[in-house]
Amino acid sequence: MFARWLVAIAIVCGCTRGEREQPKQRRLISLTPSATQIVAALGATSELVGVDDYSKDPPEVDKLPKVGSFLSPNLETIVSLRPSLVLVDDVHAGAAGALHDAGLRTLECPQHELDDVTKCLLEIGVAIDRREQALAAIGAIDRAIAAVKRPAVHPRVLAVIDREEGGLGNIVAGGPNSWIDELLAIVGADNVLAKAGVRYPKISVEEVMQTKPDLILDLSYAARSGMDAWKPYGRAIAVTEQSLLAPSPRVAQALSVLANAIRETTAP
Repeated sequence: MFARWLVAIAIVCGCTRGEREQPKQRRLISLTPSATQIVAALGATSELVGVDDYSKDPPEVDKLPKVGSFLSPNLETIVSLRPSLVLVDDVHAGAAGALHDAGLRTLECPQHELDDVTKCLLEIGVAIDRREQALAAIGAIDRAIAAVKRPAVHPRVLAVIDREEGGLGNIVAGGPNSWIDELLAIVGADNVLAKAGVRYPKISVEEVMQTKPDLILDLSYAARSGMDAWKPYGRAIAVTEQSLLAPSPRVAQALSVLANAIRETTAP
């Protein structure tokens, strides 16, 4: 029933497969900040006609129509914007199926690790006729990684992704095979949760103490309101650099921020 309703909307909007725009009239929609960043890195920001609620950067995308949250995309709004291509993540399987039924083309770009970034750069680049730009962006990522100078002593780091406002409840941290885990390894830090069983484990304050980190990097939005809650548990730094929050082509910026934090920790 829902799929038939979307098809009806698509027909009204002129969005059937036979009526899709030519590449020179390309209309892109991104359902994740990571995909939005990839489009920007390819120099195709002007082709975006809609983004998810959390895509705020580059600044011009914040003015675009919003098409729902990461977990709850607004399919009616997406269809009404008449996209020629919708960039989805692997969590959007249900939405992608409904959009296909409405005659819309999607490209799945899961974003969890560094390899996902380079893979999706190329896949999206090919899909929107920007292969050369994709290869250039991948080359820049490789050079940024090669340029990192690692410290002789590897500090043990806990990277906090989320926590409650004003306290240390509901802590979510970067575990193995996560974006932040890979970046920490590149700059010469040891992730204290490298052996956790999941990519983003939820941990308690007691577990924070058990891991005995040399440095706590707090990347959460709660960190912007204050870091006093961490004082009893060791050295903690608030990190507000957007490039660290989710996989994106902004690897050079992310590595620079992490390297500076690690350098301060290992300085004599």
